[in-house]
Parts: sequence; structure tokens; C-alpha cells
Amino acid sequence: MFHYTLIPQPQQHIWHITLSFDHIAGSPNLLKLANWVAGSYMIRDFSRHILGFQAACNGEDCEMYQLDKNTWQLPDQDGHYVVHYAVYANDLSVRASLLDTQRGFIDGACLFLYAPHRQNEVHEVELAGLPENWQIVSTLPRISETHFQATSYAELTDHPIEMGEHIEILRFEAHSIPHFIALSGYYRDFDRQRLIDDCQRICEYEIDLFPRPTPFTHYLFLLYLGDGIYGGLEHISSTALHADRKALPAYNMGEANAAYTELLGLIAHEYFHAWNVKSFKPTVFQPYDLEKETYTEQLWAYEGITSYYDDLTLVRSGVISVSNYLNLLANTMTRVQRNAGRKWQSLAQSSFAAWHKYYKQDENSPNAITSYYQHGALFALCLDLVIRENSEYSLDFVMQNLYQRFLDTGAGTQEGEWQTLASEYTGLTLNDFFNYGLYSTEDLPLAMCLRQAGIELRWLPENRSSGNGKLVSEFPDFAPQAELGCRYTQNKDGAVISHVFSGSSAEEATLKPNDKIIAVNGLACTDFAAQTQTAVGDVHVLHFFREGVLRHTELTVQAAEPHTAYLKIVDEDLLQQWLFNQKSQ
Repeated sequence: MFHYTLIPQPQQHIWHITLSFDHIAGSPNLLKLANWVAGSYMIRDFSRHILGFQAACNGEDCEMYQLDKNTWQLPDQDGHYVVHYAVYANDLSVRASLLDTQRGFIDGACLFLYAPHRQNEVHEVELAGLPENWQIVSTLPRISETHFQATSYAELTDHPIEMGEHIEILRFEAHSIPHFIALSGYYRDFDRQRLIDDCQRICEYEIDLFPRPTPFTHYLFLLYLGDGIYGGLEHISSTALHADRKALPAYNMGEANAAYTELLGLIAHEYFHAWNVKSFKPTVFQPYDLEKETYTEQLWAYEGITSYYDDLTLVRSGVISVSNYLNLLANTMTRVQRNAGRKWQSLAQSSFAAWHKYYKQDENSPNAITSYYQHGALFALCLDLVIRENSEYSLDFVMQNLYQRFLDTGAGTQEGEWQTLASEYTGLTLNDFFNYGLYSTEDLPLAMCLRQAGIELRWLPENRSSGNGKLVSEFPDFAPQAELGCRYTQNKDGAVISHVFSGSSAEEATLKPNDKIIAVNGLACTDFAAQTQTAVGDVHVLHFFREGVLRHTELTVQAAEPHTAYLKIVDEDLLQQWLFNQKSQ
């Protein structure tokens, strides 16, 4: 058994950890710290936050040699080992650890050393020395209020722990399964019953979507509210969520506003992962190897399909309206279409390269990559509608069969096997569709597929700054709008370029990220948008600093590309059939 005792030092954001275990000579006596956390596909090098070690065997100090960045060697001799180490914890995210005078959060992968050859043994965690008024909330199996026990290292790291002085617990049941929302942080008063009711609808819909039993007997949403934050990370019976404090529903809100809708979508997304990735998953994640990058082309299926179902769940469960859902869909389509990276990177490539491209984005990423979340959601939409058009089934049926297969066999999906199984379950020959949608950089057949759902799609040339796509009763007629094709930050003394889009006016003018525009047509650049958003074809003289050197260029205003999605309902019956009259279960 491995036993961890954690003592906080909140003012310095340091966890003091004591790990004790017994070792029998003749087997490896190594300790490691994970390099990444399951569900977030980037090497994070958690070991860089370790401050120091002290080790003893049978009460006598012993040497502890570091072999590489996250591996340590202990003597190979019989005995009881005690290892003291300290970890700096000041990462406000859902995938690391944070400790300050108000709050603590633990994702176990970033704190708990493990023995690679003994991961299936019992691991216990004891929290000591916490402030008296702190609460502790987690789904990690409890021995006492401050003492937890997991049957393996994998279980230990699949149950985040939230603690602090202000944790509000909301409770509800979804099909007789206890659910809890633990709210922490600072937030205004809000309509608690609205949040409870909406979460209950979401959870009951997703439980009903899949065969029984559910992957959990109880479920916990750890929701931290802050300023301008957003994120989520799935676990088998809980999820860690970050949201802006303004996202909570106000009393008498009526239709969910954009911020609350985004929060509900995040809740639906992470909850759906309890089936799609925490249960059935790519075989290369069985088990997760948190030591090194684990490559798969399947993230489109496990993140993209989940991203399709998150907003779809909201409308099917009745927490948002059909018009709200279609506006969300139009926004997703527009975001994907506006990224030139979709012409460089296929969905399969996006999945495979997540480690060094999606999670390490830079100023050129919109021109170089596509998102397996958003682009994957649109592929899932097309796949669902193709299956519905050509069979008695739907994507729901495929997902149900994948989960039942997991319940029966525990099997994951090998590379390419997801596609094979979808064809097998539906009786359709889908090879050409998968090859087109996953392995080419051709645009998805969105217009054709949506027409089968009673929706007409038109791509209109709207300026990026004018907003995203939308649902309309009639398609508008307007002249092509001017488009600069860059993102920037407007300051008092000029505009600093952050992104330049491929084929844009800004690119043709040879601008690049970090250029600081100080003058437009001889006048101080106090409002770059207003000073340049004139008629298509107009030419503006720009003066800018690049690396401290004053330069100038001419920018010719181009017309916006037709990359903004406008949707119109043309057949209400087909729309209702897609959204609410689901095919065979």
C-alpha cells in the first residue's frame, strides 16, 4: 500500500507530501511523477514544480537518485520507505493543483509520485493541517473526513479534490442517482433552482441515451467560479469545471443567455464524457500511460462527437430553445470555416497532432490547424444525418452499441475500428464518407446534410468583427463587407497585431504579429477598426514599429470571404424529426 500525507503551506502555495510504502528487494524501486493528465493531451512536466526530496529506509536516511526529469531511484533493499517532498501549487486550471489561503484543488496526477510496477495496489491519501473551516469535496472513496483510499493509482488520479472555506453544495437526483454541484469561488446570488432543474434535465437525458448501468453510482460537478475563466476536465464520477461568475443564472432569466448557455454546454460536455472516453475509449488509453505522449487519430470521435452532443443535449432536454441551438450551430460552423487551417490539416491529423499543435497554439495556428472539437462536432453532425438518411438508425444507435460493447467486453477501439464498428452497427458502407471527412481537407457537406434536416445553409461575406453565424427567417442581401484579416489589441498609442490570416489584406500589406501600428493615413492610430473599415478597394498608408524600427506599408481593403454561416428553417417537420424524433434505440 502507498500512503500519502499532505500538509498545506497556503501562503507559499506549497504542498508538503510524505509518501510511505514497503519494498521487497529484487524488484524495481522507482518513483515517477506523471507528465500529463488524462483528458488533456499535452506534456505538462509536472515534476518541474517539485522543490526537494528527503528519503529514509527503516528510519535511516537513504539516497534518492534522479534518473530523468520525472524518475527517481531508491535503494533496492527490504524495508519501510518514507519519502518527503514539496510541490509548488499555484495553477488556476482544472488539470493541475492550486493552494492558497482561500482554496485548494488537487488533480492527483500532478502531485502523487507512483511506482510504475505497483500501480494496481491500494493508494491512500490523508489531508492534515487544513484550516479548521475548510470543507473537502471529492468522489474519491473516503475512510474518514480527511482520509481517502483508492484501489489503484489510476483510481487515485481520477477523482479530483476540491477544498476551501466557501463551498456550497446543491443536490438533485437524476433517475434516482445522487448528483451534487459543489460551487466554490466568489459569485453573486443566483437562481439555484434553475441551475438544479437544468442540470437534472441534462443528466437524465444523457443517462437515457445510453444502456444501463451508468458508469457511476453518484456524480459530482466541481464548479469553480472566477473572473473570465472557462474550462472542464472529465473524470469517471465527477468533473472539474471553471466558469465566469457571471454565467450563473439570474432570477427570472427566461431564455438562457449566452453565458449561462455556455456553462450548460460545458456541463453537458463533461458529463457525456463519463460514457464517451471514461468508459469506451481508444485502446491506446487502456490504460493511460501518463509518462509519455500517446498518439491516436481518434480524438475527433471522443472529443468531436462529445462536442456535437453537448449543445444537442441542451435542446433535446429542453433547457434551451431550438432557435438558440441553431444559433450555436451557426457559430460553430462559422468558427471552423473562418480558419484557413482546415485546408492544411485533416481531422485525423488534428487528433494525432494535438500534443504539439492544438495544445501549443501560436499566432499562426488559425492558418495551420483545425479543431478536432469544433470541426469534429460538425463531422459528427454530418455523420448523424447521413446515417439517418440512409438507414433506420442514427448516431445515437452507434454510441449506444459502443457503450454496450464496452460493458460486455471492456474493449476500446483500435485505430480505424470506430469507423468499422459504425458501418457494422448501421449496415451502411461508410468508408468513402469517413475517408472524405477524416482524411481529406475538403469542406464537409454541411449544406447537403442540413437540407435533410429541414435547414438551408448559406455562406455570406460578413466581416469577422460583425459577429458569428446566425439563424434568420430570411437571408439578408448586403454588399460585401470590408475585411482586414487580422486580430489586434487597440491601445492608446497604437494597435498591436496578434494574428494575421492567410490571404487577407493584412497579409498582402506584409504585416505580421507584434507589429505596432501607430498611424493610419498620417493620423495617430487611436481606433484602427474605424480608421480602416471603409469601402472595399480603399488604400490606407500605415506606419508601424517592427522590432523598434519604424516602417510603413499600404493596406488595400479586401472584401470579406463568404465564411459566415446563415441558417434558415425550410421544413419544420424534418427539423423536429432530427432534433426530437430519434431513430431506433
